[in-house]
Amino acid sequence: MLSLGPYSAWISVDGVGLDTHCAVSSRNGNSTNAAGYISSEAGKSFSVFWHNAIRDVALEAIITIDGVECSRHVMLPAQGFPDKPDTLRVSYTRTSDYTRRDLVFSEIQVTDDDDHLSTVDYTKFGVIILDLWRLHINRVVRQPLQHEYSSTTLESQVLHERSKKGGTHHVKFGEEYNVPLPTVDMVDGHKMDTRPYVSFTFRYRPRDILLAQGIIPRPLVPASTTRTGQSSRSWEQQHPSRKAPTHRFKFESSS
Repeated sequence: MLSLGPYSAWISVDGVGLDTHCAVSSRNGNSTNAAGYISSEAGKSFSVFWHNAIRDVALEAIITIDGVECSRHVMLPAQGFPDKPDTLRVSYTRTSDYTRRDLVFSEIQVTDDDDHLSTVDYTKFGVIILDLWRLHINRVVRQPLQHEYSSTTLESQVLHERSKKGGTHHVKFGEEYNVPLPTVDMVDGHKMDTRPYVSFTFRYRPRDILLAQGIIPRPLVPASTTRTGQSSRSWEQQHPSRKAPTHRFKFESSS
């Protein structure tokens, strides 16, 4: 989890929030950012969660993954909208009014085919960004969703081996599935700032890479020797030709 004051965000897989490593924060004027690393597993679907403990102002959330905008939604303030949630989850991108595709970690495939040298901007891979913008609301209308179509999608990637991305991950959209048309709050308003008020950046990598880079500490290996430096083998193993000593204890009953 990453936290900045009353705001927090995390990535969840199989209903469990992933640990965030090497978290750092920075401030630029009125904008603050928190960033850290998470461990990704190819083939696993995931969700982006964020929480606002105070809900003192409307916030527009924009989620960008590998350079592609995947979600745009608004958390309404408590004043005027007390029954609205203070925690939101995004686990999919909407492809039409009635269809969705889940967010899935996937392994990048590499090739020596020069046709793949300059086909993709792979420098944006491995990054999930959640930007929160303060909004001034003009009105809120409850109505059926009107999906805005986008030509940009996240699909399986094949990169040239010179990209040095072999063994790393990217995010792709899963199989498309049908859902009922939802009714949503359509918000009319404008941004109050020229840059995101709060940003969370998750850099995802396979666990082995995070371990190799020292981002995740390696687990401690239990010592195999005793305090005296002798092997922890049994007495019989250390002295195979001798009988183990017999210890006799004298018990006295109390009168």
